[in-house]
Amino acid sequence: MTKLVGKLAALMLISVLVTSVGATPAFADWDKTSYPAIQGTIPIADGQDFAELSNITLVDAMSTAEDAVPDSKAIYGKLSVINGFLVYKVVMMDDNRGHNKVLVDAGTGEQLYVSDVVSKDSYKNKRYSDKKYDKKYDKKYDKKMKDYYKDMTPEQIAEKKKQFKEMGDAWKSISLQDRAAMIIHFMQMKMQWDTMSDEAKELKKQEMKEQWKEFLPLSPEEKKQKLEDYVKSLKN
Repeated sequence: MTKLVGKLAALMLISVLVTSVGATPAFADWDKTSYPAIQGTIPIADGQDFAELSNITLVDAMSTAEDAVPDSKAIYGKLSVINGFLVYKVVMMDDNRGHNKVLVDAGTGEQLYVSDVVSKDSYKNKRYSDKKYDKKYDKKYDKKMKDYYKDMTPEQIAEKKKQFKEMGDAWKSISLQDRAAMIIHFMQMKMQWDTMSDEAKELKKQEMKEQWKEFLPLSPEEKKQKLEDYVKSLKN
């Protein structure tokens, strides 16, 4: 049971890190981006299982993406089918929390497309002007954040946001290989999480919240070390 809690903590860790680095906009429209008619090397039929068809790893794809956008870090990526071809879709984030996406051919590892950077401010404008944007998702996220901070003083809120930012900075500071390992682990744990009952999920959430109370106040260096230690534990 303890091992399961530790694994599920990784799931929450990624979720918090995504928020910490300001990646929520990138994930809100993850599958809503309009891509050009790219030509890949691995065609995929409708409904075909493509999980094992890639010739490259997530590390390879993230490395290609970082070469394509050298002023940003690859913070998330996964296999997807675009225009009938298998690609890695990689989310990039710069120091100003601007994000963009890179498509990498899953057969050759070559860059196929780099989207324009979406800044934090332009994303806010999009929320209210784009009729296709999922405002229901956005309102749900805003409510979640409001509920999280509702019983805190302004000083406590500022400190909490600082701690979250430090977590995001720690995530971006670990090696590309460690980030990829955590993402893959997260995907595996999410499948396990999805099979649990609502009651079991709620119990685990409470246990993980207690873990976060201990994790958040750590210094930036200690946060980074915790992440690196966790990745090492995955290899044992």
